[in-house]
Amino acid sequence: MGVFIDSGTDPRQGRNRLPSESDRHVHGCWLPRWSQRAGLHRSTDALWFGGLVMLSRRYCGFSLLQRSKGCVSIWCTRASAFRRAAGTDRLLLKDAIMLRRISLIFVIYLGLLTPGLEGQEGRGSKSDPFEKWLKEDVVYIITPEEKSVFQKLAGPEEKENFIEQFWRRRDTDPTTADNEFKEEHYRRIAFANENFRDAGIPGWKTDRGRVYIVFGPPTSRERYSAGAMHQRPLYEGGGSTRTYPFEKWYYNHVEGVGDGIDLEFVDPSMTGGFRLALRPEEKDALLHMPGGGQTFYEMIGQETRQGRVRTMNAMRDLGAEGEGAYRKLSNPFIKLNTYFQVLRPPEIKFSDLKASVQTRVTYNLVPFLVANSYLLFNDKAFLVPITVKVPKEGLTYKDLPGGLHRATVHLYGSIQAIGGRIIHEFEDTIYHDTQEGGTASSRDVYFQKQLPVPPGLYKLNIVIKDAESGKLGVVERKLDLPSRLPSDLALSSLVLADYIIPAEGESLPDPFVTAMGWKVYPSLDGMFESDRSLGIYFEIYGSAIDTSTFAPEVAVTALIKNSEGATLIDAPQQHKTVILPDRVLIALVFKLEGIPPSNYELEVKVQDNIANRETVQKAFFRIVPEAKTAGNAQH
Repeated sequence: MGVFIDSGTDPRQGRNRLPSESDRHVHGCWLPRWSQRAGLHRSTDALWFGGLVMLSRRYCGFSLLQRSKGCVSIWCTRASAFRRAAGTDRLLLKDAIMLRRISLIFVIYLGLLTPGLEGQEGRGSKSDPFEKWLKEDVVYIITPEEKSVFQKLAGPEEKENFIEQFWRRRDTDPTTADNEFKEEHYRRIAFANENFRDAGIPGWKTDRGRVYIVFGPPTSRERYSAGAMHQRPLYEGGGSTRTYPFEKWYYNHVEGVGDGIDLEFVDPSMTGGFRLALRPEEKDALLHMPGGGQTFYEMIGQETRQGRVRTMNAMRDLGAEGEGAYRKLSNPFIKLNTYFQVLRPPEIKFSDLKASVQTRVTYNLVPFLVANSYLLFNDKAFLVPITVKVPKEGLTYKDLPGGLHRATVHLYGSIQAIGGRIIHEFEDTIYHDTQEGGTASSRDVYFQKQLPVPPGLYKLNIVIKDAESGKLGVVERKLDLPSRLPSDLALSSLVLADYIIPAEGESLPDPFVTAMGWKVYPSLDGMFESDRSLGIYFEIYGSAIDTSTFAPEVAVTALIKNSEGATLIDAPQQHKTVILPDRVLIALVFKLEGIPPSNYELEVKVQDNIANRETVQKAFFRIVPEAKTAGNAQH
């Protein structure tokens, strides 16, 4: 079988022809269809042959390749091609040397390629096309449920039928013969592979490639070269600096994500490896140069370089010491939003626990407590922290070496809409260790998951299993969120907490962590011992902004009243406030010492002094004697 490559010339036709739509264009090299049937269909083949053919055409006119019984031979024809200089028929010496080098490269490469061609004729490709389809072609768009079903299919026919149905379900216009969604998807993959490759990493695996494949081409794309002078906008700190190479992508709208989406990709190594940036500092080439590229707020002393570096290294924007207050903005929530949008939930491992929800198990051999609250997440959803507490007395412990005892708890949870549709699924394995002598056994088992949930009414299902005894515990409860997101002065849930402590090295969406940078351990039963403290965490939304100070002016009053309405405490012993442009974060701590056991009411009143508005919210709790045996939160 003959294979001929030279400007689209087909040896079987004996004439030149231009590349047609039936030919394949890979990496800028046209491969005629008949050459694809000969086995030269891979991207790497096209790349090698494209470069080598151009060199061979430069030095020997054109090349003719013949494969017979696994052998590949190469020769040059058309003697006029050798008339290189002064009308002579002699090759120039440098041309002869170059031609020999080209021939050697051809022989080496085709020697590697030929076994592959033979394999294709005889036994077919060793790679599994179904595996490639699952792990490369549709890895970003297939749902966990579809993936699970596909992996359980046995034969090729079942898998081919599944793939056909997969694309048919996504066809944007079933009335046409073409599947526009499928064609656009593969066009995006081809574009990503062509334009976003990174040092041997195919384009579809890179950050830019993934975003392009999932979201499509951006509305606008700006590119900045290394060392370019960059004038920061004020929300990035103002001032000017030099930057690494970076790209800024802007989307007017992304379905299911939102409007006005800004993404930055930075290449700090300057090798073409652009990475999705979580902080604007990541593109700042002078960040670690003392005094270089100062922000406006550094110049006026409202932030320090150490504060900027500290929060960038932590990859979170929680207003660390030394960082300007203007940065305590929405970046924790932008990061969190990206976290939930990009990551897909893993395949459920504890299918037996999920089945307990589906079959409505009603017995409860392992008692546990569940509580939830709600905070504002973005313009479409609340952030709902779901907290689970399992008393240590209900668990079975396994003896380990060194006098250690361990209980293992498997947990499965889901949030369902009223119609039964699952909004979120989550699972985890929790280990609880105690030491011989009981020094650590006073703590119960705590778990928390923070999830974005739109406004409305839902059902929350939690199933736990004691791995040692096999006993189950099931809780089904109503998850009642406000019917709409706040548009006026409003408060989040009042979270009554056993503990409020600094979050060291942790950030959203880690368990118990808030945007303030503190960990809040909620009280699940609303009961507090008389010798302990009562912690409160809440957020204020919709407050007006003073145009001269660019900050809200709110007055917060927190009162603890008895059952008769008399005020017992009118000021907390400790408080912390963080002001963000879209919210105010408040943490309070009340000492309960001296207050007799009884039921009490917490009343929080917020006054917006600029807009002259007020809102009030209440919560109820109980003080119990010191003899109450309650587990302390793990931290």
